[in-house]
Amino acid sequence: MRLSIPTNWDNKLIENLSSLPIHNYYAKLQEDVVGGGRPAASIPHVTRQKVKEHIKLIHENKALFNYVLNAPCLGNTEYSPSYRKQIFQLLDWLTLIGVDSVTVTIPLLLEWIKKNFPSLKVSVSVFSHVDTINMAKMYENLGADEITITQQFNRDFNFLKSLRKNCKTDFQLIVNNACLFGCPFRRYHSNLNAHSSQIGAKKLPLDYPVMRCTLLRFKYPSEIIRSPWVRPEDLVYYEKIGIDKFKLSGRTNTTEWITKTAKAYAGRKSPKNFAELLAVPNAAGSMFRKTIPGAPDVNLVIDNDTLPGFIKHFLNKSCSSLSCDKCLYCDRIALKSVKTSKELSKKLISAYEKVLSDFQNI
Repeated sequence: MRLSIPTNWDNKLIENLSSLPIHNYYAKLQEDVVGGGRPAASIPHVTRQKVKEHIKLIHENKALFNYVLNAPCLGNTEYSPSYRKQIFQLLDWLTLIGVDSVTVTIPLLLEWIKKNFPSLKVSVSVFSHVDTINMAKMYENLGADEITITQQFNRDFNFLKSLRKNCKTDFQLIVNNACLFGCPFRRYHSNLNAHSSQIGAKKLPLDYPVMRCTLLRFKYPSEIIRSPWVRPEDLVYYEKIGIDKFKLSGRTNTTEWITKTAKAYAGRKSPKNFAELLAVPNAAGSMFRKTIPGAPDVNLVIDNDTLPGFIKHFLNKSCSSLSCDKCLYCDRIALKSVKTSKELSKKLISAYEKVLSDFQNI
């Protein structure tokens, strides 16, 4: 097992996790010239000096550091010589302070880095949506050292086996994100977040994708089960097919939460409420909820005691080629596993629907 852990720049986190099988930590500045997968307002502010000191501590604890540059869109500014100069200046600084690898989405950035910054390893972001063997091999041929597999295929074991068999590059899975399976908002959301974390860009007044997916989860609890998360107890099924690197989402969360989640995955043991390990939906929307009149906090429970053997259903199936409304496996699991306050859920649904309805008015 190798873990990729989010850091919130708190040195205490590194000390808390010093005994775990951590391959690398990852994070980024609130804003930079490239941007990343989280809006600036959702992640901690940190000085460049603090970043340098934090990376030094990570190295002292025998782990690596990955800096996130995974914006999927730069608004065509990458073709401007002055903008390219700014990107190269950022990469110069990352190299100088000892960054070991960077995560990118844009293939052009991958090529630039491999040619001009050979000391940096490059990981291909989940935002690249690598969902075919051919695409993975193309990124491999461009020089990718690692690929984060699109979450759509987290439970498609036939695809994962073929991917591992046919490619030489390293692979990792994000295991604790509760994004919708087949999410129609995902690409738009990654663009919104990228632009809102780029220097000088407009910030998000309202996170439409988070509101929509949160609304769907609470209206249809089966969507929570369909989300491509992986329990700590089920990592062994991936290790058996040659995938042993697991990435945890959650760099917007507290030191206590990241510590608890990392220890659960390292120890291969979920808490009674598995939802406590999910970066979404417990955290999703919390940053914007204060702007939504009448939206309560709703405690979500996924009863882990009902989930032993859950993953076995997927070992020889491909959900991408099936219709969920005909399969209904996740619907049946949700009935016994997912628990929320019906009263509070109704209030949340009503509040979100009102805001979205108002936002659609011209």
